Amino acid sequence: MQIFWGNDCIDSARLKNAVVTIGNFDGCHAGHREIFRRTREHARAVDGVSVVYTFNPHPGSVIQGGSPQLIFSQEEKIAAVEACGMDFMVIVPFTREFANMQPEQFIEEVILGRIMAKGVVVGHDFCFGRQAKGDIAFLKKIGQKQGFFVDAVAPVVHQGMVVSSTCLRGMIRSGDVAGAARLLPYPFRLQGPVVHGMSRGRTLGFPTANIRPEKSLLPAFGVYAVRVYMGTGIYPGVANIGDNPTFGDEGTSLEVFIFEFKGDLYGNELAVEFIERLRGEIRFENKELLIAQIEKDCHDARTILSRQKGQ
Repeated sequence: MQIFWGNDCIDSARLKNAVVTIGNFDGCHAGHREIFRRTREHARAVDGVSVVYTFNPHPGSVIQGGSPQLIFSQEEKIAAVEACGMDFMVIVPFTREFANMQPEQFIEEVILGRIMAKGVVVGHDFCFGRQAKGDIAFLKKIGQKQGFFVDAVAPVVHQGMVVSSTCLRGMIRSGDVAGAARLLPYPFRLQGPVVHGMSRGRTLGFPTANIRPEKSLLPAFGVYAVRVYMGTGIYPGVANIGDNPTFGDEGTSLEVFIFEFKGDLYGNELAVEFIERLRGEIRFENKELLIAQIEKDCHDARTILSRQKGQ
């Protein structure tokens, strides 16, 4: 998959009979993957190429301000889109100027002028342009006039719920990482460097890596069965997200105990994949009760991870 970093970098000559899909695609969830599938299908039908047109930063950070809690980093989104078999990806800097572009101007200058699209595939709730004036009806009307087709893909429904990035963020925040994993390409991950913490786990017999996550979206406080990625290695483990109420700590921490691992992890970059929530955060009356619970957590995590590996 080739990436064009901005509209000015699009090589129109390479986009033969392009069929393009437009969106944020945070998480590349089941609904997004159906849109990608339809885009590829249409591209094959016209002997063309499939194109994903997306944005960085997320439009919400420009329109609403602040930092949206995203499921995927930009690197994760790129990898997931490529894994879906898309031919090209356009990543456009999202600015206030871009947000204020009229829908007609966007179609004329980008979809037709740069990509020269034969077709556009979008989700059921797609809208674009200044004040989101460009809806699907508008897109189809201008498509008929300008000679490109429009395919609006119906939502993917899972257990009565319309799959969306918003609902998946809610599932992750509530701790339902196992449920979210069924709709994402892989379980939710937090990545970051190992930093110095309180070194308390070592005194309890469970030395932990204290990780500073790069994302602001965090699963609910509690203990999780996890897989840890370090370099080319994948390790089973258990993670705790919380403020350590037993010891009266302040501030949220992510600590990971990696089974059967010995060595210095400080400075290493780890990715922690959340498989299943074991329990919520608990305040223990003494250290002995905490150790007993950690031993149980490790046993439960091993059982879950072993079962998943078998599947």
